[in-house]
Amino acid sequence: MDPRRAYPRIAIAAFAGNLAFIGAWVVLITRTNGWLVIGPILLAVFALLRVGGMWLYAARQTENLERARRAAIFTTFLTLAGIGLWVFAALRGPRISL
Repeated sequence: MDPRRAYPRIAIAAFAGNLAFIGAWVVLITRTNGWLVIGPILLAVFALLRVGGMWLYAARQTENLERARRAAIFTTFLTLAGIGLWVFAALRGPRISL
């Protein structure tokens, strides 16, 4: 059995974080009014839920502690890379007007 199933709240938080990340990209692409405020807020929610949830999961592990910590570190780096890509696209990306 997958050990993450023992903590469904963490899985739900991770899913909500993924939705916030997708929402941040939608806001960036459409550039609606207030995108400079809404986008970073969604990115902060994404980082808090994904990274915070993964580190909370790693802290609660008793058997596979090293594996859970490596997964949390990897998730942290992926989250930072995703946020960096969003910031790069916001600063240098194409402007799409609908």
